[in-house]
Amino acid sequence: MIDLENFSRFSTRTDRRCTLICGRSGIGKTHQRARKGSRVPSTKQGQSRLGSSSHIASLVREEILEEFCRELLGSLSRRDQRRWGWMYIRGLLVSDGRKSMRSIAATCRQPASQQNLQQFVSNSTWQWMEVRRRLARIICGNLKVSSWVISPLVIPKAGSNTVGVDTQFVSHLGRSVNCQRALGIWLAQPGMSCPMDWHLVLPPSWADDTFRRRSAAIPSDVKSGSPWGIGLDALVTIINDWGLPVRPVVLDAREADAAEAIAELHRLRIPFIVRVNRATRFTRTGWGDGRRHEETGQSAESLARYLKEQRRVVQWQDTEQNANQGVLAAAMHVDVPGAETEPNPSVSPFAPVSTDLPPGRRAFVLIAEWRDSVQGRPSFWVSNLTRMSVPSLLACANLGRQVYRDQERISRLVGLYDFEGRSFGGWHRHVTLVSAAHAFIVLNRLHTLLGETPRAGGAATTRNVKSPWQET
Repeated sequence: MIDLENFSRFSTRTDRRCTLICGRSGIGKTHQRARKGSRVPSTKQGQSRLGSSSHIASLVREEILEEFCRELLGSLSRRDQRRWGWMYIRGLLVSDGRKSMRSIAATCRQPASQQNLQQFVSNSTWQWMEVRRRLARIICGNLKVSSWVISPLVIPKAGSNTVGVDTQFVSHLGRSVNCQRALGIWLAQPGMSCPMDWHLVLPPSWADDTFRRRSAAIPSDVKSGSPWGIGLDALVTIINDWGLPVRPVVLDAREADAAEAIAELHRLRIPFIVRVNRATRFTRTGWGDGRRHEETGQSAESLARYLKEQRRVVQWQDTEQNANQGVLAAAMHVDVPGAETEPNPSVSPFAPVSTDLPPGRRAFVLIAEWRDSVQGRPSFWVSNLTRMSVPSLLACANLGRQVYRDQERISRLVGLYDFEGRSFGGWHRHVTLVSAAHAFIVLNRLHTLLGETPRAGGAATTRNVKSPWQET
């Protein structure tokens, strides 16, 4: 549990520890050198070309990759595990096309490498959570993280043998898909983001099937549950057990019970920006005479009639696009039914953000955002950061879209969608090493040269599927 009295020093102390962890290697120095200019390392010895399936023409420096893996995989007790971990991450970065065991093993040039890599990922005993913890601290030491983003992941699959695969309805696609569903916990700042933790969202056909659970070695404590609940539990564990800084969490709750999600976030005193659907009900709150004035609960869509008269152009800087982004938006203070209970500081795992959550004050901010058309339906966001400006809140909310772009053009490029196998642990180890490959690209600024990343079929990955953050 975080010491509430020492919260003011918490983030600084954590960031300093992360810097010390990275300071023993060349990772941070390489990142700092890359930030000073747009040039990337030249094609000299000790370097290898990133997969030709991408538009990127830069190089992966072998010596820096070895140093990065040495720091990241230091918790693995056996030398051979650390070696195979380095080879796997390298294979994700430099192999062409789909990241199968065969294509990754082809980059190793060692006898029996495919069998050994398969054993290392699917049947080994190394703990992926410790590697993720180290990766998170490396990222915190080199990036100025502004938000956590809980982002959904849909991986289309053929067949039904891969762990967690079933035919499921995907709302943002508007149809049923044979797929895996998962959640990623991302650290994000304007211009870049990186996944830290992953969780499979098991359908009942897997969670309730004893034979499937046994054959996939699914732990007994892994159950089927609501995605936002799984994501929130994961975030609490990350911040409490990994010692990472508290930052606002961006979450899309349009398919969830938004009032329940907001109430739980508020109870834990987590700063948040939550996207809700137009049917979510609120009560308006008036502050003009110093007293609370509540009306009968209304849907967000009904309240948009009042907000439409107040909307104005809101702009913020999109560092990735290197341009100002602008939308029409308006905001009002509201209450959320079900989030009225006073949080109990003695059991809260997070320090209260006193400037944004004054005791006894239950107002939230509801923002309506007209992104696609002046006359179209708005998007709705709710936040407990009541003293942040609307442009700042929308800039933070927009990090969800950035995470999706980075997922498609970086994580997908290095194999996020490519795991095949029944092993629950194998999937987790694979996506952990994919996160490491993603982090290596981000820390060395290679992502700045990535545009629309084509796959083997030639179509850009960012256009293959609709974004779950898009308007509906």
